Amino acid sequence: MIKAGIIGFGYMGHFHYEKAKKFDDVEVVAALDNNEEKLSEAKELGMRTYDSIDEFLKEDMDLVVIATPNQWHAKFAIAAMKAGKNVLCEKPATMSVKEIEDVIAVSKETGKFFTVHQQRRFDEDYRALCQVIRSGEIGNVTTVESKVLGERGVCFGWRGDPESGGGMLYDWGVHLIDQMLQLYPDEKVVSVYARIMSILTPAVDDSFEINMKLSNDVCIKVTVTTFALEKLPRWFVFGDRGTLRIENIMSTEGRARRIKGDVRGFDSVVGKKNLGPSRTMAPLKPEYLEEIPIPKQEDMSMEYWNNLVDTLRGKASLHVTTDQILRQMKIVEASFKSAELNEVIKGEI
Repeated sequence: MIKAGIIGFGYMGHFHYEKAKKFDDVEVVAALDNNEEKLSEAKELGMRTYDSIDEFLKEDMDLVVIATPNQWHAKFAIAAMKAGKNVLCEKPATMSVKEIEDVIAVSKETGKFFTVHQQRRFDEDYRALCQVIRSGEIGNVTTVESKVLGERGVCFGWRGDPESGGGMLYDWGVHLIDQMLQLYPDEKVVSVYARIMSILTPAVDDSFEINMKLSNDVCIKVTVTTFALEKLPRWFVFGDRGTLRIENIMSTEGRARRIKGDVRGFDSVVGKKNLGPSRTMAPLKPEYLEEIPIPKQEDMSMEYWNNLVDTLRGKASLHVTTDQILRQMKIVEASFKSAELNEVIKGEI
């Protein structure tokens, strides 16, 4: 049996418990929390419960799942690996590049793995986007826009507390940055410019915009806000032969269109006088266009955990590696710095 323990038995702690239950050879044996109600819930589910990290880590466990507020991630990860446990940590990995470098050093020192729950690599909308872009059907991509827009205007619970590592850049930003880095894994991020705002939640950022330029000249635009009562598409992609839009998160609803064959945009306006207010912005005739179906995707909602368990069994290597996590955290840190200085941060990340 693979034995696991959970630190922080709140919403995400319960989420990981339910995932672990799907495997016949995985047993969650222990839980650590400072909330008596959560410990009672864990005890009812058959776990041994602790309110001391030292006592918890004496348990015989192969894996420790960290689902606490963000400021505890590095401390608990280091303690768990030094106690001989592998670690699955909720995102963000840590609160800084320095912290993740410390975590990676301990992973190398102990030989225990550290990975982060970057499960949105397997979302249907994202995988459909990757498939269309990599197919070349819309030509060479120039710009990828990624947007997640909420309506409530609030950061729930500890996510509204700056000391706990609250805010949308740590919450949603790390997912969306990770997706972009996986879309173009061999390209460097050569510049970062960010605007980070506290619009309705004064204590932490509830909205942000990040612009990244890659070494292949593709521009990545990531936008998140908790308050938008009109929607924009989840994804919008410009290519030099076509355009892609995907409407919703976890959905392949949308469309892609491209110009046919050797058609060029100006071919349809040559010799024409009445094309509306502008020949430059006049629409193409329908016969010059063709629609590309958005490819349907299989359900891969268990892929992250399948890979994790196979790694623990010695049958696979981790999907989410420490070098990827470090790169992602460097982008997060560059974004905070850019917003603070109102400057473009240049380099090769």
